[in-house]
Amino acid sequence: MKPQEFEQLQELYKDSIVDISTSNKELLFSHLNRSENLKSNRTRRVFYASDATRCERNLAWAITGVPKSNDTISARSKNIFALGDAIHEVLETRYKNIPDWEFYPEHPGEIHKEEEGRPEFLLNYRVDGVLTTDEEKELMGVTTDKIICEFKTIADFPYSTGRNRKKEVYWHGAVDVPKFDHFAQLQIGMYGEGAEYGLLHYHNKNTGEESIHMMKIHMEFVDDLINHLWSVKEEAVKGIIPNRPYEAFPNKDYTDLMKSKTVNKVTTKTDWHCIYCDYKDKCWKLNEFKEEEDGNE
Repeated sequence: MKPQEFEQLQELYKDSIVDISTSNKELLFSHLNRSENLKSNRTRRVFYASDATRCERNLAWAITGVPKSNDTISARSKNIFALGDAIHEVLETRYKNIPDWEFYPEHPGEIHKEEEGRPEFLLNYRVDGVLTTDEEKELMGVTTDKIICEFKTIADFPYSTGRNRKKEVYWHGAVDVPKFDHFAQLQIGMYGEGAEYGLLHYHNKNTGEESIHMMKIHMEFVDDLINHLWSVKEEAVKGIIPNRPYEAFPNKDYTDLMKSKTVNKVTTKTDWHCIYCDYKDKCWKLNEFKEEEDGNE
């Protein structure tokens, strides 16, 4: 709104709005967000579909049951997840309206592998939905009787394609090409469900725009991905922890990571994978981990 409109509203609201101190606001939010600020410290012995593009060091610690050092979900993140869940429910209702097809939401599964001389491999996945029909039918240019569905709610920046003043593309968003981690997740679901086709439905949570990508199973890609994850587990159970694949810069007190570092007028950003990592403190020797020795750098 314009400054004049803002001043008019301030005048209108002045006898209605209660002035709340910052401390009182923080107290209320501490009650509202109590459950979100607890560390779960859950351990696991299986992979998940979302691990497909995760850092190898993170995976090695997770698959061998090392407790997370930064497993705290903020209230902001919880709200974002809740918004995504709500949009998923709307999409589920809409997909049930497709004539001649049955839609089954929230379908879990697992990929299990055993091979002599290697540790057991187990990957759990959960597809957002499965479209099925009694006989092969055409939908979005493909003819089949089963389509795996993945729904992704993302912000405008990763969704949209960026253009400069000359209308030249400088950034391709998910509207043009699926994000790699989403592609991998859908491929795992298709592989596990024995489906030849899958669709990735993007919803722009800022604008309401939508796009759909139809994909075919890429068996070689999934086989290579499974072997990669399996190899990480093989090394991890032997106590071999991978080197860091990303660059990050702890602050001078080793209490957190800086967003960037400038040396000789050259600025390098800390990789976002490290900023949001469940093992950030342990990996980069922050806080109570800063005296811990680690030969893998």
